[in-house]
Amino acid sequence: MFRSAIRIARPAARRFASTSALPKAAPRFAAGLALAGVVVAAASVCEVKTSFLSSNLAFCLEDVGGTEPKTGITFPIMVDGFRYLGSGVRVKYGFVKVYAVGAYADPADVKGVEDVAGKLNSPGTSKSIRIVMNRGLSVDKVRGHSNHKPPPTLANACRSLRVDRTQYMAAIMEALEPRMNGQDLHHLESFKTMNPPGDLKEGSEMIMTIKGDTMVYRSR
Repeated sequence: MFRSAIRIARPAARRFASTSALPKAAPRFAAGLALAGVVVAAASVCEVKTSFLSSNLAFCLEDVGGTEPKTGITFPIMVDGFRYLGSGVRVKYGFVKVYAVGAYADPADVKGVEDVAGKLNSPGTSKSIRIVMNRGLSVDKVRGHSNHKPPPTLANACRSLRVDRTQYMAAIMEALEPRMNGQDLHHLESFKTMNPPGDLKEGSEMIMTIKGDTMVYRSR
């Protein structure tokens, strides 16, 4: 298992105070990273949803007992002390289910909250995000096609059962960069270094946990 951590500045601070050689970041980066994790499904796929990133993305809360229904990927009730809230799936071109995402938080923090996605996006909300690869997909081969029509290489890409970590990070960056509003983009490069080189196989998982001013990231 690979594990790394970064110190997150509190909302009132402008910069991070780094106490080690770990990457620095900024409040909007931490908030955007959390949202890029909860991030995941095409709006047309979700029956219960709150749109927040764009017309093509939604945060899905589906009361299905810890199983993401479109992929069958299961999520434990608890991760790092937080309780499972719901899950969704990252879909490309309307049918390629790339990875499933489960969102976790303290139930007391979201009880009675109508905008759960907004609450999870708040830098002050502690949370965990668990991402599980559903299939191998070369993000570099399919990104850039904004008309949602499968490119000629898509069939070949989908036959792969592995995806390079660089490609996985490209997918995360694709969701995260628009939320940075053109600011502190160099922190995206720092985040990329938190993943060791190699391939992500089907079933590989990545967990991001934010508690207070610290984010812990691990993958296996």
